[in-house]
Amino acid sequence: MIYQGRARHPVREVIVHCSATRPSWFHDRPLADKVAEIRRWHVQDRGWRDIGYHWIIDRDGAVMAGRSETEIGAHVAGHNAGTIGVSLIGGHGSGVRDAFADNFTPAQDAALRRLIEAIKGRVGGSMALSGHNQYAPKACPGFTVGTWYAGGAA
Repeated sequence: MIYQGRARHPVREVIVHCSATRPSWFHDRPLADKVAEIRRWHVQDRGWRDIGYHWIIDRDGAVMAGRSETEIGAHVAGHNAGTIGVSLIGGHGSGVRDAFADNFTPAQDAALRRLIEAIKGRVGGSMALSGHNQYAPKACPGFTVGTWYAGGAA
């Protein structure tokens, strides 16, 4: 089972986000450069200790770790302990009711599904799945996570 922080918060939920970047953002750059830029936004621009997300998924489906899963993230105000934050590269201009395919790639779809299943395996129990838009008045991640995960049009 995955626990976060000294208080040992068991992980109970994955929350999906997007970077709100255009599909062409850092297009010819490796994922490590993109993660470093997001980390810069979070550390230098917001004053956080580290990148807020635990995982980042690039347009080609590549996955890279951000913050360790054993550390409490900084991705949803009031809902960080016991959650894993996953961010998809892209989503600029997306709406809360968009279809996944409107803003993200098939490779990202497959990678996100694999990552969710891997996290479920590490958690060792039931786990909720949600989008940032379920906790904040914003479109992020740019689709309805539950509908998408169940195989619907979102």
